[in-house]
Amino acid sequence: MTTTLLPDTAHRAKRLVAASERATYDPFTTIDWSIPIDDRAYHLPPEALPLFGTPVWDAMSEPERIAYSRHELSSLCSAGIWFEGILMHLVLRHLYDMPADDPTHRYLLIETADECRHSAMFGEVIRRADTPAYRVPRFLRFAGRIQKASAGRAAGYIAILAAEELLDVANRATMKDERVHPISKHVAKLHVLEEARHMSFARTYLTEVWPTLKRRERFVATLMAPTFVWGITQALVNPAVYKELGIENGARIARRNPLHRRRVVRDLSRLTEYLEGPGAISRFTKPVWRLLGLTGAER
Repeated sequence: MTTTLLPDTAHRAKRLVAASERATYDPFTTIDWSIPIDDRAYHLPPEALPLFGTPVWDAMSEPERIAYSRHELSSLCSAGIWFEGILMHLVLRHLYDMPADDPTHRYLLIETADECRHSAMFGEVIRRADTPAYRVPRFLRFAGRIQKASAGRAAGYIAILAAEELLDVANRATMKDERVHPISKHVAKLHVLEEARHMSFARTYLTEVWPTLKRRERFVATLMAPTFVWGITQALVNPAVYKELGIENGARIARRNPLHRRRVVRDLSRLTEYLEGPGAISRFTKPVWRLLGLTGAER
C-alpha cells in the first residue's frame, strides 16, 4: 500500500523530512573523537548494566565495574549495528516497490541514511574502546536473517519500534548521567535526537496501516511480533563479554538477574502499552509476551 492512501503517514513523513533538514548530524564531526575511551568514568549508567545488583557485581572493585561497563558498551554498540542492519533491510523492502513520488519515499531514504551513520558511529566506538568487537550470538544472527526475509511491514515496524525504544531509554539515561564518559554521552545524545524521528514515523505508520490490514495479515503480525521483540532483548546480554572478562556463568547470572528483567519490561512498556491500542498485542498473544519476559505479570 502506498502512503498516498495513508494521509497521516504522508503528512508525518513531510514534517520529518523538514525536521531532518534542520537537524542531521555527522558523528565524525559532531563528536570529539580526540577524547580517549578510557576508564576515567563509567561507559553506561551502572544501573543499566546486566550484572548490577548481583553478588558478582557486589564482589567487583570500582575499576573492575568501570572496565566491565566499557565491554558492555562495545557489546551494546555491536548489537546496535545488528539492529540497524535489520532495520535498514526492512525499510529498504518497504521502499523497493514504492514510486519516487510517494510522499514517504524521501523520508525513508533519509531514515536509511541516518541508520548508516549510526552504525558507522557505533563501529568507531568499538574500534576505540580496546575491546573485542562482540558480534551478537550466532543464533540471533540466524534469526535476524529469517526476520529480514519473512517479516511483513506491520511486524517489521513493530520490531523497528522495539529496538529503537530499548535503545532510546538506555540512551536518554546515558546522556544525562554525570558519572558517564563524555564519548558515551555524546553518542547517546546524537542517537536520541535522530531516532526520535524514526519512532515518530513508525508509530504513525503502524497506527494508520493496522486497520487496513487483512485479518490474516494482522494475525501473522501478532504471532511474529513477540518472538521478534524477544530476540532483540536477548542481544542485550552477550555471553562473549563474560567469557572475555573471565566471569564464570556471567551471562546466565545476568539474564536471571531480577533487576535486569524488570528493566527490560520497563524499557519496553511504552511499546507494549502502545501496541495494545490497535490490537497488535491481542488477548490471545498477551500470555506469550508475558512468558517471554516482555511484559509484567500485571498486564
